[in-house]
Amino acid sequence: MNETLSFADASYLSIQVYGLAIVISLLVAVVIRGVVGVLSKLEKKVDVASPTDVVATDKHGNDHIAAIAAAVWAVVGPHRIIHIESRERGQVWTAEGRLVHHASHAVNRQLKQRNSRPK
Repeated sequence: MNETLSFADASYLSIQVYGLAIVISLLVAVVIRGVVGVLSKLEKKVDVASPTDVVATDKHGNDHIAAIAAAVWAVVGPHRIIHIESRERGQVWTAEGRLVHHASHAVNRQLKQRNSRPK
């Protein structure tokens, strides 16, 4: 039971263990590849409308919206654009959020200044 391995025996044993791990890994990879291949053949193809049926543009030069919608359709599939608004409207919301945030900090400063004043 108290046998010690020589360096040559330990090296040979470690090479065998590494070789066994490589063979098992390759077998697992082949099995995974087979499962992926079978599942891709079983996948049903859905007939969808073309992106020109989904996207509508107007005369205001919103071609970029059509391009983005076509790209989303190509990646995700059929979809509906629920809401589009001008860029300026988003800036109003951003400015209001900043104003509220900065005002919340100003309250603390004003209270500290009032409390630190000598009476």
